[in-house]
Amino acid sequence: MTQTIVKTKEGYTKIPNNILRAIYRSPFNGTEIRVIFFVIRMTSGWHKENKLLSYGYIAKEANLNKRNVRRAINLLTQSKIIIKSKDGRKNKLALNQNPTTWELCKTQKIKGAKLSLYKG
Repeated sequence: MTQTIVKTKEGYTKIPNNILRAIYRSPFNGTEIRVIFFVIRMTSGWHKENKLLSYGYIAKEANLNKRNVRRAINLLTQSKIIIKSKDGRKNKLALNQNPTTWELCKTQKIKGAKLSLYKG
């Protein structure tokens, strides 16, 4: 068994532990996680608070469908995980750095009642 050594000289992105914990404890689907990590990479990875990103660029770089990226960003924005503002046709995106304000409660209707799947 060979072990690969990660070379930090090639770059890395610092992610605070409270953010990582909030991500792995949350009910995100694969597209949402990939969008979150892409936004983190393009912002924190370059020491920026936010970044102008189009849906098409995110889709291309994260190997996702553009329509699914749009849906994921809309859901993540509504859940206060991604902060989005417009600058022309592009979206200025940032990760909400305070996971205690994330609205992660997803509900399902079960015979007229709501069942909370997660509350962070």
